Amino acid sequence: MIKQTYEIDLITPCFCGGAEPEKQAEIRSSSIRGQLRWWFRVLGGFRSLALQNLTLREQENFIFGTVSGTTPSAGQLSIRTTGLAPSKRIVDDSAMEANPGSDRGYLLFPLRPEKKGKPDERRRDRGVFMESSQGLPSFTLQLIWRGDHTMAAELHALVAVLGHLGALGFRSRRAMGSLALCSPKLSISEALRYFSSPEHVIIKTLPAANPTAAISELARWLQSWRSHGRTGMNSSEQKNPGFKFAKRDHDANRHNDPGYRAALGLPLLAKYGNWDHSFDQRTGKSSGRFASPVLLRPHRRINNSYCALVLFIDNMKWENGKTAFFEKRPRALSTDLYELMKFDAKLSAY
Repeated sequence: MIKQTYEIDLITPCFCGGAEPEKQAEIRSSSIRGQLRWWFRVLGGFRSLALQNLTLREQENFIFGTVSGTTPSAGQLSIRTTGLAPSKRIVDDSAMEANPGSDRGYLLFPLRPEKKGKPDERRRDRGVFMESSQGLPSFTLQLIWRGDHTMAAELHALVAVLGHLGALGFRSRRAMGSLALCSPKLSISEALRYFSSPEHVIIKTLPAANPTAAISELARWLQSWRSHGRTGMNSSEQKNPGFKFAKRDHDANRHNDPGYRAALGLPLLAKYGNWDHSFDQRTGKSSGRFASPVLLRPHRRINNSYCALVLFIDNMKWENGKTAFFEKRPRALSTDLYELMKFDAKLSAY
């Protein structure tokens, strides 16, 4: 058996709710476990287990357990978290300084109250962990491994990936809930060596002096790729590299071009209709979601300096030839926007 304790900081506001996210935020072991499993799957499992001819599915079942099939089994890995009591601090867009037109407002627009309904019914409040006079909120993660002790290095690498690249909670793909591993430390380049497919995660950076600056840098970068530019269209077209793609998506019912929403996730509401991941012709209902393969992360390096990360999860991008639905009709989606974002000259290699 292996027991290892890790200290982890939350470096950006974390909306990590439990049963009642509008009343309090809380860090749950199940959330951490789910994130570890997701990164394990993205990175193709452990290289050492692949050399033993275990498939990714077999590795995942062995480590995390499975309830599928005729022989469900318990995993060898358990997670416990301590040191961070539930936060009853409730915020909305104003409390988060995320008003329309601001960088935070661009990333946290779901916190804005809805226009319909009575004022007291419009609020979109959430519990949040955020920096205080006592410093960054932090918690302790205890990893318990019931298998062979020879897996210690691989498990340490998995937690390090989470600590460097991971995030928790609402808007975690868009810079919120970002984590930073305090101890024991392991660089991301060293951690990735333990996985079969580290190339599935392409890590790019933008300069930032601190987490707040990183949020602003990431918001402006994303906006340059997805902003339609309702005013000053000529100048916007020159300024924003994604203008032509955003305009085609915005005016989707006016064009027969493929859509580009796959880079941003589905479903999304466009001005003239809805994009859906899938549509059941028999029932007339849409269903399914497709999460953006572009993740935004404020990041603290092991030397305690900061930058902003843009992560491209290549094996989670839209499948070529696969259609989505716009206004209940099949529509091709292109990965052209995703590929251009990946090679943006503003981004530097990590």
